[in-house]
Amino acid sequence: MPTLDVPTGDSTQTVQAYYDHLYSHYLAQAFDQSWLLEWGNLLWVLLWLSALTAVFFAYSYWQRTTRAPKEPYPLESYDGHIQEMNGPVGPFLTLFFIGVALWLGLFTILKIMNGQVY
Repeated sequence: MPTLDVPTGDSTQTVQAYYDHLYSHYLAQAFDQSWLLEWGNLLWVLLWLSALTAVFFAYSYWQRTTRAPKEPYPLESYDGHIQEMNGPVGPFLTLFFIGVALWLGLFTILKIMNGQVY
């Protein structure tokens, strides 16, 4: 839409032209892009998610294929519950969740400080 000069005057045609001008200004603003997708941030997030997934998969696979020196639950103590995989949280998961929490906190603080384009 071409930008028109603001009409001045007090005739009926001028008032109508003034309201047409305001409406055209509203329409020009209403359909502007008001949000921005930051592709760099999205690609970094996807990179980190894929890297963390690969590391988590490799660690899980290594844990599954590595055997303990002795069975933690002998056959005679088995009472019908599957408890072989239960146990304390290992150092990897502890560091993983601490890292994810720190990253999410830092990401949130940086977005709040630098603003967000919606």
